[in-house]
Amino acid sequence: MEKATESLPKIAGAYVGPPKSYDAKTSIEGVEVLHLHRFVDDRGFFMELFRNRSTHPRNDALAQFFSNDPPAQVNFSMVNVHGHIKGLHYHLKQKDIWFCPPPSKMKIVLLDVRADSPTFRMAQVLVAGDGNDILVKIPEGVAHGYRPLTNPCSLFYLVTRAFDVDDPDEYRVPWDHPSIRELWDVPNG
Repeated sequence: MEKATESLPKIAGAYVGPPKSYDAKTSIEGVEVLHLHRFVDDRGFFMELFRNRSTHPRNDALAQFFSNDPPAQVNFSMVNVHGHIKGLHYHLKQKDIWFCPPPSKMKIVLLDVRADSPTFRMAQVLVAGDGNDILVKIPEGVAHGYRPLTNPCSLFYLVTRAFDVDDPDEYRVPWDHPSIRELWDVPNG
C-alpha cells in the first residue's frame, strides 16, 4: 500500500534532504560484542565482567565469550585531558577485550588492516559506556583506538598475551589516517 503523497507537506528546496538512515552497522570479521547484564536495585548496581565457566544459564554467554581467549593480563587506563584520541594501534599475537566502566563513555574506532580478511579496510564504530555495557573483543590485525566522550574517561581491558618489553607486539596506524579520520567526529544533527 503506497502513501498518498498529495497529503504530504511541500518542503522548500533548500531544506530537502534524504531520510535518516537506520541501516545495520558495519561489523568487522572476528570482532565480537557482548552486552553485559546490569543488576540494578535501590542501592546501585552489580555487573559481571569475566567468568571462566558458567554456573547458571544466565551467565553462559559471558563464560563462552572468554572460553577460547583466556586473559593473560588485566589493565586499566584513563584519559583526563580534553580532546585527546587514543590510537590507533594493532597487535599480531594477542586479542584485546575492552570494557568502558561507568561513568565513562567512549567512541571506539576499529579498522581491519588484515590483507587476507573478508572485511579488509572496513571500519567499525562502537559507542561504549553510559549504560551501553559491552565487552568488545578485538582480534589480531584489527587496529583500535578510542575518543573519550567523558572527562575523565576510563578503559578496563584484558589481553590474551602478557606484555613483553623485548617483543612489544604493538604497531601504529596514524589516528588521522584517511580511512578513519572523519569517524572520530561526533556528528551533529
